[in-house]
Amino acid sequence: MFLQPATRLQVEVHLGVPVTDTAELFDFVDGIVCDGKRLRAGSVSRQLMLRQSRRGTGLGNGIAIPHAAVRHLVRPRLIYIQPLGAIDMDTPDRKPVSEALTLLVRYPPSPADHALLERLRSPRMNPVLLDLLRRGCCADAAEHLAAGP
Repeated sequence: MFLQPATRLQVEVHLGVPVTDTAELFDFVDGIVCDGKRLRAGSVSRQLMLRQSRRGTGLGNGIAIPHAAVRHLVRPRLIYIQPLGAIDMDTPDRKPVSEALTLLVRYPPSPADHALLERLRSPRMNPVLLDLLRRGCCADAAEHLAAGP
């Protein structure tokens, strides 16, 4: 895990996560983020499911960027998750998802939060960022995101 001072973005990597569907993926994220006090159990997974139901968050090529704005979140978080096996999500190419970059920001989202999401989606940013995250280079990933595409 790494906390980028300039953006206060917390970046972390989780490899080999035993999830088989979207609900389990979002429950896994919920378990990481929710503390039972400031953020109640289930609050993050509900927000992610709500966002996913409005429009799929899959980019294609096995990659998804689930994202949500969450009340009482202390700082933005990027959680890279590589499930043990690919999971079905709504993706443009209908390929199962083998990598999820879950972005959580505070509610209400700011223009900077929207810009961060767009940087994550950027075709120039994405391959470099994914390579860094696959290698567990959280600090380098955060710096890369802060620098922009």
